[in-house]
Amino acid sequence: MTSLLTPLVVVLGASGGLGASTWAAALARRMSMHLGECVLVDGDVRGGGLDMTCGTEHVPGLRWPDLARLRGTTSCARLIAALPHGEVPVLSAGGRGAAIPDSVVIDVLRSICGETPVVLDAPALTSLVVALTQDAAAVHVVSGLQARQLADTEALVCELSGAGVGLVTRSSGAVGVELEEVLDHLGVAHLAHLRHDPRVRRDGERGDWPGLRGPLRDSADRVVLDLLDRLEAGAA
Repeated sequence: MTSLLTPLVVVLGASGGLGASTWAAALARRMSMHLGECVLVDGDVRGGGLDMTCGTEHVPGLRWPDLARLRGTTSCARLIAALPHGEVPVLSAGGRGAAIPDSVVIDVLRSICGETPVVLDAPALTSLVVALTQDAAAVHVVSGLQARQLADTEALVCELSGAGVGLVTRSSGAVGVELEEVLDHLGVAHLAHLRHDPRVRRDGERGDWPGLRGPLRDSADRVVLDLLDRLEAGAA
């Protein structure tokens, strides 16, 4: 489904409230900056949170309910042109709560992937998301560092497979030496650590796209560049 220059990255929050959607949005913007374009896709096809996260809730364009009757793949260029555009094109549910068949989600992603990079903000590890991770260039698990959050992370990572799985950690402070033990136990890479930043919340309240500035942008940029280096090395 994907190629070197059009990777699919799946973002999963191991626990609630960790800012996985914020990370996905920042990641998509930096990927677009380096690859020319990227589509941010909300895996919660019945929700509306991604529009709110990105400040695109009032931007006209197609949402998941508008695509519910799609059968088979469609033109990538036409589909992207019809989506709401913030810093990157966004496909979300718009809060309308319509039921979207898994087959439609697969057809839409097949229409985009392979031609344009995609960041998929996946709200939960459903059977559909598990299948999509098999084609992903990377799977980012956003994890807290408290004991219960790490237990959630371990349970999630055990359901995933592949060398592309990595952790993005969140906490109010810096990481400690115990994180190395956790990483060794889980057998995954540590991609980035995000400390709680009140500027991210303030930007969201103003309707700004996440990660336009500051440590969130810098972390997302570094992770994207590392991913592209890894993909290029693998293709050599």
